[in-house]
Amino acid sequence: MKTLNFPKKIKVGVIELESVLSVKKVNNRFVLGGLEGTFLQCLADKLNFEIEIILAPDGEITTDFGNGTFGGITGLLQRGEADMGVIGLTITEEVTDVVDFSVPLNILEMTFVTKEPGEMPKVSAFSYPFNLEVWILYASMILATTILFQRIMFRNATLLGSFLSVLGSIASQAMENVINSPWRRVIFGFWLSIATVMPFFYNTSFLSFLTMPGKVPVPRTFEELSNAVLSGKYKCLTPKEVNEKDLIHANEDEYMVKLGEIIEKNNWKYSFAEQFTDLLDDPVAIIISKSTFRILVGSPPYVNVKVSDDYLGVWYTAINWRKGFCCRERVDEVIYGIVSGGLYEKWIEDNAFRDKLHKRLEMKHEEPELQLMLEDLKMAFYALFIGYALSFLAFIAELLIPRRFDIFYS
Repeated sequence: MKTLNFPKKIKVGVIELESVLSVKKVNNRFVLGGLEGTFLQCLADKLNFEIEIILAPDGEITTDFGNGTFGGITGLLQRGEADMGVIGLTITEEVTDVVDFSVPLNILEMTFVTKEPGEMPKVSAFSYPFNLEVWILYASMILATTILFQRIMFRNATLLGSFLSVLGSIASQAMENVINSPWRRVIFGFWLSIATVMPFFYNTSFLSFLTMPGKVPVPRTFEELSNAVLSGKYKCLTPKEVNEKDLIHANEDEYMVKLGEIIEKNNWKYSFAEQFTDLLDDPVAIIISKSTFRILVGSPPYVNVKVSDDYLGVWYTAINWRKGFCCRERVDEVIYGIVSGGLYEKWIEDNAFRDKLHKRLEMKHEEPELQLMLEDLKMAFYALFIGYALSFLAFIAELLIPRRFDIFYS
């Protein structure tokens, strides 16, 4: 449909990005590909205008120079060098004075991704059933019980003898030399219940781990990521094509403020145009929107990444216009029809599937090995042999230590 007074040619500010927008010039005409290319061509066909592509000289979407001027696609619009800007431009307060926005196109849910965690090492599997806090509490309880029993439960027992008796009760060994009285039997029964239940929980958890090993813990929320970055265990990268202040200062929580400060201090950035997934081989988290990652990289199980459980923020994307462009209302009508009809979402799915089809074809299906192997039981045998060695040393010590040095009874 031809619209009165609608421009015959529109200058469009873009950057080239694989799977999002590609530009080729054939017979003096621009041939567009990718998600935004399909969308832009649809607008041109519907509104009967010719597209003139203007590439952002710095290859970025938005760069805030801090003095009221911008670079990237936003800078082209601010200087009047382009009429329209596309490719993931977000509706933000910072640029409202220099550009106008269309109706929203898509939602960017900003998350972070890390490499899919590997299996936890089996060499220290004996410590996995309980976390550090439980181990500390359990050890403190054993020491407190040792002192208590030595004073009120055993006849003439030394502290070492009381400790060995308490430790033996955890391993289902009988306690001897216990003073028999009603209130002592209550205390004794309470301890035996603990000595029975705790090893049961430990054994079931330990066997479960041997059967199905756990994964190495990775940050799952931005608070966990902030703590990991501040402790030096992780790096966190932001996309250089996006105004980092929109991402870093989107949340006023203390942990996000600290995370933003260390990202700015170290200038941790990556580019959409690079193979940024290779960066995940190190302990690195990458901040990116779900839809952008799906288009540029793919989606699990065809990529080995872990997506965070929460969001840094949610932004709407839109077409950006230079101030004073004449026909925004007419374009908004067409955009509203495209979005409400589900065409834009369909183009996202089509481009993500087509461009990443080779990854799906290269993926090999492997049947998981469900049987226990010697490698899986290695830690259990280590623990058994260590126990035998300690028992043998105790036996030798009992034979060699003179009778007069009684360590069990005072």
